[in-house]
Amino acid sequence: MRKIAEHIAGACRAGEPLVLVAVAESKDSTPRKAGTLMLVSADGLACGTIGGGALEAHGIACARRLLGGKAHRFENMGLEERLGMVCGGSASLLYVPICGGSAAWAKVASELLRCFEQRTPAYLALSCCDELPQSGEGVALLDADGALLAGDGSAPGDRVRGQKGRCIADGWLMLPVPLPVRAVVFGGGHVGSATVSALSRVGFSCTLFDCRPEFANAGKSHGAQQVVVGDYSDIAASLTLDERDYVLIMTHSHRHDFAVLEQVLRQPLAYVGFMGSRRKIATARERMLEAGIPESALDDVHMPIGLDIKAETPEEIAVSIVAECILHRATR
Repeated sequence: MRKIAEHIAGACRAGEPLVLVAVAESKDSTPRKAGTLMLVSADGLACGTIGGGALEAHGIACARRLLGGKAHRFENMGLEERLGMVCGGSASLLYVPICGGSAAWAKVASELLRCFEQRTPAYLALSCCDELPQSGEGVALLDADGALLAGDGSAPGDRVRGQKGRCIADGWLMLPVPLPVRAVVFGGGHVGSATVSALSRVGFSCTLFDCRPEFANAGKSHGAQQVVVGDYSDIAASLTLDERDYVLIMTHSHRHDFAVLEQVLRQPLAYVGFMGSRRKIATARERMLEAGIPESALDDVHMPIGLDIKAETPEEIAVSIVAECILHRATR
């Protein structure tokens, strides 16, 4: 959704009309599940995807016919009967035109980007009705309590209170804003650099931490949104972690790895991964227990980090690590 917001902001500045297409509902086997988005311009697909293939081609064709208009459109279809897709599922698509230069959409996109930067929970509300209220353009951004942040004041903000996911209420599609998960990679060597690059491509917001200025280098770690030159023995002096963070430990020294592991295990985190051989992991467990780290906390650490795909090169190891992080993020 972040790239969608960035593209909308740019299109609003340029006066370019777009159509936002959302999978509002899905049942059984479909290319993508409810909540996925794509943007369509006069040239075709501009950003995002609802799964490719026949469904996406159909959505793009319908969206291009709506460019420049104002009326929203809600479409229900069985994929086999309508598109010849033998998967047999069904999907509902919501088409939302975005007028070139729309002040309402520009504000919504700006607030969306702020929510991403500050990791602030929010809901994007899109009207499913063909007839839009006079008070707005059928789009709103609501905070976690339903208060209006930007857009159409007629969106039923009270319906998002207590919601944990997507819903359709009072003629509006409510989509939780998927906040980026921060992955903090300790170590900017070959594997660390490859891991940052790969994680950033699948929606993680990456921070690279290294004690060596020549390795804590954004130019060497493509995709890092933050680069920190810090002391491995005193992480808190230069970086604050919280329970939503993914921590990946792969420094150039076993001593540094052990120091980082002990510090991060003294607070709740979403995920901790530790790279090393069986002997190194056994040593790490012994040292952590001697330092007073509970055995239950050690049992939650992914060590060795990554899925076992017989990886050897830094790039292959990065793939195994990213696959594990994707799986963990999807099943949390």
